[in-house]
Amino acid sequence: MKKNALRKITASLFIISTLAFTGCQQAIYEAIREDVEPEKATVSGNIGAITRYTAGGNEYLVLAANEGLKYKQKDKNSHGEWKGYGIPFELHHYDFNSSSHAGQQILSVLADSTYLYIISASYGHTSIEGSSYPSSINLYAKSISANGTDWSSAGSWASVPTKIGDIQLFPIYVDSDEVFHSDFRVFQTNAPKKEHRAAFVRTYDYTNKVYKYFRLNGADTPADVTTDVEAAIIDPNPSSAANYKATALSAVWFGGAIKYFTTPAATTNETYTDEASYYYYSNGDTRLLYSNGGAPVEALNTDAVISALATTADSILIGHGKANGAEGGISRVLHTNGVPANSKANFETNAEFQITKAYMVMALVNASPEKTEKESGLYAAITFSGSADNFDNIGLWSYYPGRGNWNRE
Repeated sequence: MKKNALRKITASLFIISTLAFTGCQQAIYEAIREDVEPEKATVSGNIGAITRYTAGGNEYLVLAANEGLKYKQKDKNSHGEWKGYGIPFELHHYDFNSSSHAGQQILSVLADSTYLYIISASYGHTSIEGSSYPSSINLYAKSISANGTDWSSAGSWASVPTKIGDIQLFPIYVDSDEVFHSDFRVFQTNAPKKEHRAAFVRTYDYTNKVYKYFRLNGADTPADVTTDVEAAIIDPNPSSAANYKATALSAVWFGGAIKYFTTPAATTNETYTDEASYYYYSNGDTRLLYSNGGAPVEALNTDAVISALATTADSILIGHGKANGAEGGISRVLHTNGVPANSKANFETNAEFQITKAYMVMALVNASPEKTEKESGLYAAITFSGSADNFDNIGLWSYYPGRGNWNRE
């Protein structure tokens, strides 16, 4: 009897320890299950925007990455489809023979219904300290045609005026500690419908000590739209402080007009065929808000700073992180007819395993917003958020329905 009892106790302990071991290893097994063979990295660098552009009747995605300007037809859902396009300057590098900076660095790529815009920086350095600094910011515009799915090289990039009256479109200043700062912001609606696309620069008028807004206008001088912007700003965090004035950081097309937001992340559920019925934006921190044109509604607290948003037919993708090292990563919220749920949902893909909390999401785009998340071509640009250990991960990531997973572009 004692022997049988001892066997039962031993068997019970074995079962308990096995269950405990299985529970501890579940996360490891899950990680192994979600791991996939990595694709070769072809689109790398700190990519601040993934821009929609129409050329020759086809829809493209455009961005600035390694080797300059890259474009891709939006429905080519396979690895290695990005192509390079000529730019009006050589890329920035240091010329050791002349001990000077040469070329320009692309800062951002924007678009409206007709033109593609490049914003770039030229650099200089101090002769004594040897410190590098941005000596000027440049703006170029071009209306690009296409030969089939390839962009035509016909025509030239136009240099757009960056001084309008006494106002510098891209001011740079040095503080008392001799640190260089920029005092401008560029943003765009980036709508699926090309006629809803518009690009803007917010700059500071030092003479009158106010922010001014200019809409890019092809090769012509950008148009002052300050009055229009200030009349349409949506501020989720209004202040009663003296001299407080809301300033725009993002914009969307909704209900036949452009809406501007004081927070950097905003989008709509517009598709290439259907008008938007809802717009979505952050409160500048961790909370997601939405509206159908009426009073805003708070959907949920995502528990991490919202840096980017994109919609699918059944979900909203939320990028996280900010430059001071806050928690990054990606999350999702399901929606019903455009109305978000009040809690996050687990991914049905390996998104969280590939885009971890160690990385800040700088941009998100759905190339096919009319489709469900698992049927869409999705793109995320990520960079370090705090500390990370793999520079090869910095750049563009994609999800393709045929591949069934997120992987490196």
